[in-house]
Amino acid sequence: MTLSAEQWEKVDGKYKNLLWAISHKISGDRALSAPEDNFAELQIVALEAVAGFTKKTGRNFDDFWGEKLFDQYIKTCLWNYKNNKGARIAQRYNIHRDVVSTSMNEEVLQLEDKHGTEIDIEFYLEEVSSHFTQEQKEVLEVLVRCPSCVKVNGTINKSKIAKKLDKKWHEVDQIVQSLEGVLEQS
Repeated sequence: MTLSAEQWEKVDGKYKNLLWAISHKISGDRALSAPEDNFAELQIVALEAVAGFTKKTGRNFDDFWGEKLFDQYIKTCLWNYKNNKGARIAQRYNIHRDVVSTSMNEEVLQLEDKHGTEIDIEFYLEEVSSHFTQEQKEVLEVLVRCPSCVKVNGTINKSKIAKKLDKKWHEVDQIVQSLEGVLEQS
């Protein structure tokens, strides 16, 4: 179903403020959900809601325009879109939040100790290496030699490490967990 310009003006005139209000309520990463982009997507949802209501009821736009049932239907579609998009953003938010690329920002590899002095990461690992088991050292060596073993989101690709070390995934998982414990203590 296509709407005429006059019909779209009716929908836009009545629901424009609601569309803007909902578009501002979708929060998270501004790059993923700018209000202007959200508004445009909600306009599409409104068009789809009109087409969906037409299909469900078998009536044309002029017959149901202004009815309470249609009003509830379009508002439900808009809010459901907001909730679904917000949930998708929330799932990815912690992955992307406060993350920078170490390959593009080498200064990130410099650590600060508790006193505010900078330490080279390789020196730091050598210093605490006496706390590592042989298996932990092997995993660290693979991570240092193969940066692609660290995924874009910052997590470790345990499958790739397992293949390089000829170990099973769950073994590497246990080693990585034990490494986290050692690094937290030092």
